[in-house]
Amino acid sequence: MSSAESHVVVAPGATAQTSRVYHRDFPEIRADGNDPKVAAEYLANQLTRALDSALTDWRRESLNTAIADVQAFVGEAGG
Repeated sequence: MSSAESHVVVAPGATAQTSRVYHRDFPEIRADGNDPKVAAEYLANQLTRALDSALTDWRRESLNTAIADVQAFVGEAGG
């Protein structure tokens, strides 16, 4: 299991046909999609938007690390 896979959590979505993903460091930020890759792409966008409200360097660094993990997950998923 790669580092990205260990940080990105995939769970069943709101319906049987969807997947929900979140980063283990930011479980409050979640995204749903038709498959884990699509959901992870949405999650990367959600985390990027969260940078707007990050008031400290530590928080911005944490979000940037999470975004990189999610992007690596998307790349490993075939994108």
